[in-house]
Amino acid sequence: MVKAYYKNSKGEVLWLTRAPFRTIDADWFDSTWKESDSGYEKTVTLDVFGKREEFIQNMETLYKIISVDAETGNYGRLYVNDTFLPCQIYTTKKTGWKGYVYTEVELTFLAPELSWITILDKRFYPQIKPAPDSGLDFSADIPFDFTNEKRGSSSFEINHIIPSDFEMIVYGPCINPKVLINGYPYEILTTLEGNEYLILNTAEQTITKYLSNGTTDNLFNVRGYDYSVFEKIPPGLINVNWSGDFGIDLYVFLKRKEAAW
Repeated sequence: MVKAYYKNSKGEVLWLTRAPFRTIDADWFDSTWKESDSGYEKTVTLDVFGKREEFIQNMETLYKIISVDAETGNYGRLYVNDTFLPCQIYTTKKTGWKGYVYTEVELTFLAPELSWITILDKRFYPQIKPAPDSGLDFSADIPFDFTNEKRGSSSFEINHIIPSDFEMIVYGPCINPKVLINGYPYEILTTLEGNEYLILNTAEQTITKYLSNGTTDNLFNVRGYDYSVFEKIPPGLINVNWSGDFGIDLYVFLKRKEAAW
């Protein structure tokens, strides 16, 4: 069964494949969107059911959720299975009206870019103690050993075709956190306390620090300048290296032209 829903910019969810709202499953796998001056458009017919009082409430719920982004100019997310498309519902049209028990509502979605996104998430925890990689190790306390010690080292695979934008969360405490991805440095010249963190978003080209008092700082001007911190991650085998003193969450945005089946 297809899972499809719209989440507006306030986080409110409108299910499109569950009663009292229902769409045709095939609509979500059609890659044909009409190109316009504002982006890409697609109209989907939504069936709305309910007895008189329920029907009125359902129509109010529909309006409250979909009107948020159209009125504020923000984008929500259209989710289909495990993919989402940044967009907004900017027009509606009621057709097939049958009293206060049923109607058809044409929802027109507007997307600035026709790219469905799957999120690949990875978490890297602080590695305070070095982990032996290979070689000889001795239980006796001698001034040298034969182990290759690694701190802050991990790897994973990105099964995709093109480089991808990502969001990286770095957790304090740390000073001037630097992360190497396949040897490419992402560095922010700042200090994070134990209950602070920063978010680097390559798609939005933003770096935001979240302080313990609930406020935020814009770190755009304290990023490393020798290499762009907004460089996308390539596909294939990914090696991640850092000091091991801090934790990292990594969300890679894998884009495709159609929703996931």
